[in-house]
Amino acid sequence: MDHVYAECPWVVPPDAPELLALFREKGRPAFVRSRTMVNFGEEPTAYLVEEGLVGTFAGGVGKYERLIVLFPPGTSVGAEKSIKGKHAIKPLIARALLPTKVLVMDAAQFKRELELDPILCIAALKSFIRHDDAKIEGLLMNDLLTVPQRVALMVKVLFQALNMPLTALPKCLPKTITVTELARLVHSDRAVVSRILAKWVEEGIVVTHDGMYFFSNKLNQILGDEEV
Repeated sequence: MDHVYAECPWVVPPDAPELLALFREKGRPAFVRSRTMVNFGEEPTAYLVEEGLVGTFAGGVGKYERLIVLFPPGTSVGAEKSIKGKHAIKPLIARALLPTKVLVMDAAQFKRELELDPILCIAALKSFIRHDDAKIEGLLMNDLLTVPQRVALMVKVLFQALNMPLTALPKCLPKTITVTELARLVHSDRAVVSRILAKWVEEGIVVTHDGMYFFSNKLNQILGDEEV
């Protein structure tokens, strides 16, 4: 499957080493339980994901069901907002899809550090451009692909983000990434995704055990290629 802006849609690639070093020197550690939501669109705060997986979602008040992008370990969440001038509230949330460890910095402090170090600032800006590439690629995939293709690609991407690429041996996603959550990620609804998964089970593409879905590289049959 050809991609336009990023090789792996939805998933932010690792940030620059200079940016990671800043958080590890100046950030304070925090732990976020899975499924916890942070109104990061309202908070002047920057985070570095050390362990786990975080998704950012857009939507109206009380209903945030449209994935923007996924942040695996080694990526910063909300940091780019710190350099955009006066803080403005955005209709965004960050949701921990797994138990997640982060390093936290105040946005004002983050901005000061970049202002004091031009090399760090350039490295951060390059990282933020790669963030945007992943966001745009994910939005394109959700617009251009059919729902079954989106589900198949998202499952493959999630396993890549977990550093567990799909092989011939079936494996399941973490229990916190439910069918409902998967539907949010591909901008669909639970009923539609459930029917797609049930069809794949009938066709032998996916197997089930104890209520869990197990996926393998047979998902390539849906995408018509060998690689994400």
